[in-house]
Amino acid sequence: MDPLTVLRNEHSSVLQELYSIDRQFGLLESSGTEKAPKILVLLLDASERLAGDMSLHFQREEKALYPLLEKRMSDNTEPMMIMKQEHQRLLDGMKSFTSEVSRMIKEHDAVKTWALSSTLQTLRSELTDHISREERVLFWLAELHLSRGDRNKVSFELARMGKPSEAFLKQAKTPPAFS
Repeated sequence: MDPLTVLRNEHSSVLQELYSIDRQFGLLESSGTEKAPKILVLLLDASERLAGDMSLHFQREEKALYPLLEKRMSDNTEPMMIMKQEHQRLLDGMKSFTSEVSRMIKEHDAVKTWALSSTLQTLRSELTDHISREERVLFWLAELHLSRGDRNKVSFELARMGKPSEAFLKQAKTPPAFS
């Protein structure tokens, strides 16, 4: 499979995981105090899983695609540098969200969701914008500048790094049950 298609599929999976967290957060806001602790634990698990999946995905892009693209575009590596900075900012945002959920669990605080809501909204906006820019700009540049051989090298490197788990790729299709 074309490496850009593989990375696009990973983008879709990451977004689906984030949307699942968003739905869980909606349940937290509308639930009573008896269900809130359980929902917070599910939010923590989901946010930790998403943080790991985002980190893996970003590593795959930065180690497989970006180096070849930087080599082919030696006169303009700024797009890759910007994407790397955004990767770090997104991981920091995910860490902030996870830390806030963890704090809420420890302090039995299911009411003060403003910080959590704000962090989630910022993360959702920034991740969506990042993926859009990456696919519209960076992947477009890759299509222009990478030869078939280059794409094969990217595919080989992605395979060498290991594939994301099936759970990562199917996460969006199986939202957790709340009872």
